[in-house]
Amino acid sequence: MSNIINRGLIATTALFLSLPAPVAFSAVENADLLTLEEVVVTSRKREESLQTVPDSVTAFDSLAIENAGIDDVQDFIDLTPNISMRETFRAGVTFITIRGITTGQQGWAPATYVVDGVQAGSLDAINQGALMDIERIEVLKGPQGALYGAGAIAGAINVVTKKPTNEMEYAANASYARGNDIKLSGSVSGPLVEDKVLFRIGGYYRNTDGLIKSTDGDGLDFEEQVSVKGRLIFDLEDITIDLRGSYSDITSGVAAQELVANEGLIDVFDTPAAPGPARGIIGEEKREFVEFSAKVDWETEAGTLTSVTGYSDINQDLFGSATWQKGSGIGLFGHFGDPADPFVDQFQDLMDNFETFTQDVRFTSDADQPFRWMVGMSYMDRQVVNLLSVGGVLQGRERVEANLVRFLNRPDVRNDKAWGIYGQANYDLTDKLELSVALRYDKNDFDTTQYTDLTLSTPVPTPDGLTTLTATNDKWQPKAQLSYQWNDDIMTYLSYAEGFRYGFFNTGNLTASESTKNFEFGFKTMLANGRVRMNGAIFHIDYSDQQFTSIIGEAPFRLTTNVPESDINGGELEIVALLSEGLELSGGLGITDAKLKGGLRSPSTPDYSVNLALNYTVQVTDDWEAHARVDYRRQGSFILIDGVGTRFEIGEKDYVNARLKFRTGNWGIGAFVDNLFDERQANDFGFIGFGYIRSNSLPRSYGIEVNMHF
Repeated sequence: MSNIINRGLIATTALFLSLPAPVAFSAVENADLLTLEEVVVTSRKREESLQTVPDSVTAFDSLAIENAGIDDVQDFIDLTPNISMRETFRAGVTFITIRGITTGQQGWAPATYVVDGVQAGSLDAINQGALMDIERIEVLKGPQGALYGAGAIAGAINVVTKKPTNEMEYAANASYARGNDIKLSGSVSGPLVEDKVLFRIGGYYRNTDGLIKSTDGDGLDFEEQVSVKGRLIFDLEDITIDLRGSYSDITSGVAAQELVANEGLIDVFDTPAAPGPARGIIGEEKREFVEFSAKVDWETEAGTLTSVTGYSDINQDLFGSATWQKGSGIGLFGHFGDPADPFVDQFQDLMDNFETFTQDVRFTSDADQPFRWMVGMSYMDRQVVNLLSVGGVLQGRERVEANLVRFLNRPDVRNDKAWGIYGQANYDLTDKLELSVALRYDKNDFDTTQYTDLTLSTPVPTPDGLTTLTATNDKWQPKAQLSYQWNDDIMTYLSYAEGFRYGFFNTGNLTASESTKNFEFGFKTMLANGRVRMNGAIFHIDYSDQQFTSIIGEAPFRLTTNVPESDINGGELEIVALLSEGLELSGGLGITDAKLKGGLRSPSTPDYSVNLALNYTVQVTDDWEAHARVDYRRQGSFILIDGVGTRFEIGEKDYVNARLKFRTGNWGIGAFVDNLFDERQANDFGFIGFGYIRSNSLPRSYGIEVNMHF
């Protein structure tokens, strides 16, 4: 067993022995009062207690979401051990890493992202801006392909939104933060026909100048977002119909990378050598999301028949600098700015559009029996239209076609037709011992066709004369688990599972599929008479054909390759403890030792992460209570690799967020600060032929917020 696993076990033991001690002090005074509420999750597609699920699951309920100020994907990922996310040059390109398994650009996410039972059809569908009206978030670690499909090679993220209510409810939130950041949101819920037809409507608006400034003081990460969504539930005796629809229009700053002179500046910020991004063209992306879904549950004597139908249409168009500087200099297509060169700047024009249809049908047995089972099948039809275009700007800095000369124009269309069949069975061998087995088969037939221009009428033949390249990936994904309930408070489990992720075409180049074999031991415990919840796991992963992407200095400016073999060892520990009335401590420890064959560290994987949070609620007057929260996160170092194999190390980082809110009845007012000590890091870094570019994390932000509900 590796040293890093040993250190994880030592840390687990130390926390296990030390943390219950201060809790025991208050046990004498409040023996019958202080207990943690049961957390109910649907990670195995049925309602179960978190403490009985033999998987590593981090769950956030609506109160935790409010207290921690979670309003986007980055927020809850930062609170979860062994998972990280780096947003790079645009919001759709989010590099998510779970237990050493990360994202390949233009490919599939390492985790299946699900909202109210509807699976996202692309990586770009995950980071859509604000999370609105969220009831619960569940982050599952370890392969979940048996139930969630081929994309769940490293885990799954299950988001559950608030349901319509049978009584009229109203809620509104407003905040103002650094960068002239204004956020407004609200919702209305109630019955159209009492007990039968219920509705919920929500809206969100954000307008910010951004926090990343150019050397001229222009905001480069500005954003304006308008989102609306609606939900309608029909309760017809044995049949429930759940309809959802949403629309988002987002205009945001993109391509805000900073050009630096050498790799020694990778971790240097706001100095004369690295003063910040210089810009002529200010990058901008327009994103439009349209989503509809219908979920039907039919309750029968044998179980529940569920059908989930989803449709999404994502349109994204980006225009930004291809020189990452201002004035005369070198760009992707050589020198500009001298008398012989007519161009004042160079540009990149990218389009990434996804239209996806998904269908899942399953039958689930009743839960109150020793033998529980589920069978189902799924289908996905997806079309992707990509454009990669770069060129020179003759005059001005705006996107005026008459002033643009395109040196490269590379549109391509990709199609995926994927289907799967799956089943799971849980059997109580004894009152304490449960056997769980699951099996899924996934197959994807996919292709790519490159065209000469955006009319998509003239395909470009390959050297062997083909106009369309095709590929097929398929695999069986088994999973087996044994869990033993030692008593009401302690459960342990052993599991073996195989993970799988489809390959993909990256602007015409085929990246192979990848697979994993996973071994895990875990435990779920309730301590100190229900006032401490401590869960943990250790794991080993054999990783084949790992996909990873790096920056290169020529078209298509990204290189995705496969690493034949990798090994990953690690562990995680999470704890929630009621130290006294109103005082709660929570935390997590994640350790990941990911190595390529030959011993080099795998890219994009922090070697450890530590999370600690302290929540304190106190009654300050008869009508008002105060709630304070401090979050601390320490992220270990990780490696980035460019297209020529140069390895860059991003060092350890410490982040602190703090919130203070006063609440009375239906009202609340508070203040917050994110990244209190203004810690910065490079989210991406690479050599592009004439310099090094990096994507920078966000600096400190602070503001005030007001909310109400009745």
